[in-house]
Amino acid sequence: MYRFLLQPRWLVFHVIVLVAVPVCAALGLWQFHRYGEHKASGDTGEKVSAAPAVPLGELVPVGGKVETGDRGRAVTVAGSYDAARQVVVPGRRLDGRTGSYVVTPLIVPGGAAVVVNRGWVAGTNVPAPPVGPVTVTGRLEWSEAEHTSDADRATDLRAGQISMISTAELVNVVPYPLTDGFVALTTQTPPADSAALAPMPPVKDAAGGGMSGRAWQNLGYTAQWFVFAGAAVFLWWRVVRREAEEREEAREAEVLAELGVTT
Repeated sequence: MYRFLLQPRWLVFHVIVLVAVPVCAALGLWQFHRYGEHKASGDTGEKVSAAPAVPLGELVPVGGKVETGDRGRAVTVAGSYDAARQVVVPGRRLDGRTGSYVVTPLIVPGGAAVVVNRGWVAGTNVPAPPVGPVTVTGRLEWSEAEHTSDADRATDLRAGQISMISTAELVNVVPYPLTDGFVALTTQTPPADSAALAPMPPVKDAAGGGMSGRAWQNLGYTAQWFVFAGAAVFLWWRVVRREAEEREEAREAEVLAELGVTT
């Protein structure tokens, strides 16, 4: 009854389904992993560790990720600022005023760089970073994500501006590897020449119960891909079943015709 399943065109159909199902399942698992990452970035809220500062490289090596337990830790990192690639993040509020964060890559030994949020400035006069070697002490933070609190994406950006302090955005600005996340500067040695910059306050809870919009989006995509996988299996079963039924009806009609029975 089901010998037709071994015909070439049916074998091609089987292969398509056999490929589609694991691909959809893999994409669903990947989206679920991304959901977990974005949920973590929005559900721990304001966090500042009281532990002593440690070298950044001990927590986040180049190519590594900022772990949940490390966010808010005080870290130190030494290097030289790349003033030519300094950018600002406009539209950020502090104490009821709107200004910009000043973000400068800090090139560390080995050629990689650490993103440093040097602080908040009210006007358009952005102070230049110090020249030469510096040691930065600050708070380790995740890269910002859309829909998280204190991270509304700015629009109508001008040259030298970015919408978020995000490694994913900054890799398009700098020519060297970047350490994940960023350091919100609290102190610096030697100290900065200008007092115009106010330190970035700790990130607060995301709106909507701690779940970012991107996390909800990833969760929706997870369900979507698993539905696609199930739909592919159902489609295969339905097509095979219909073909078998049609063939069975055709055989019954042939038998009845041979017997001279009309329907």
